[in-house]
Amino acid sequence: MESQWVFNLLLVLQFVLLLALAFWAFRLSKRLKKFERSANEAELAQKKQVQVLASGSIGMGRRLVAIEKRLNMAVERQSEIISKEGSSVSYNRAMELLEMGASVDDLVSKCGLIRAEAELISLLKKEARRNPNSSQSY
Repeated sequence: MESQWVFNLLLVLQFVLLLALAFWAFRLSKRLKKFERSANEAELAQKKQVQVLASGSIGMGRRLVAIEKRLNMAVERQSEIISKEGSSVSYNRAMELLEMGASVDDLVSKCGLIRAEAELISLLKKEARRNPNSSQSY
């Protein structure tokens, strides 16, 4: 009888152990599902952040392209202004050289003017010398 009692006790212990193991496996599966849900939520949040960053980068790229175009236009305008100012500086230099007695050939070589421009400036300067009371200054 005692062996029957020991056998029943072992059987009950195995059943309790099996129940405990089943309960532990159930809790473990719940934790695993909870962890999986949180991992999926974190993944979705990261995907949203990447999308926001990507759209922000695209918008910033477009703004940079627009700014680059405006900068290029400003540089072109500045170059035009400098070239216009440069020509007036060379005309002023030509007038100074004529005051010092330079020839048309000197104006062409030293001021970068074409021959027709140098001859025109020379004629204007001669006319100004002849007519000192004129209201125009060259």
